[in-house]
Amino acid sequence: MYILLALLAGALVIVSISLNGNLAAKVGLIQSSITNYLVGLICSIIFYFILNRFVFDFPVNELGEFPFYYMLGGAVGSVIICFNNLLINKISAVYVTVIVFLGQMTMGILIDYVKLNIFSKGKVIGGVLILTGLIVYVLGDKKTKELEQIK
Repeated sequence: MYILLALLAGALVIVSISLNGNLAAKVGLIQSSITNYLVGLICSIIFYFILNRFVFDFPVNELGEFPFYYMLGGAVGSVIICFNNLLINKISAVYVTVIVFLGQMTMGILIDYVKLNIFSKGKVIGGVLILTGLIVYVLGDKKTKELEQIK
């Protein structure tokens, strides 16, 4: 079940990047990011009330009980949206997907190492294989474009 949800989340990330990129091309980079977060806020509030049967029991008084940097996810997310909105209109969605995945994998390996003191050679090898695959894909893509230009 969780694997299917993760696959769905991954697919929706690319759909979101595409939609936000199109919006950025029409209204601008920052405006599209603001729109993305405002619509996301509204949807989050709706989801919250649906999942909690329209009862507001959010523990606001507990927000100060954890480090402030736990809330930086929104700021980091805002930067990610801006980067993706910029990238999706400059390079292929496949390239964005694979390169973003490589960044996620690298950061995941680093976080596992720093937080859990776990270093997985298998994950590193997997990342190198994905990078190799991306390079092969890019080279093949260039050859295909060159062949199409000759025709």
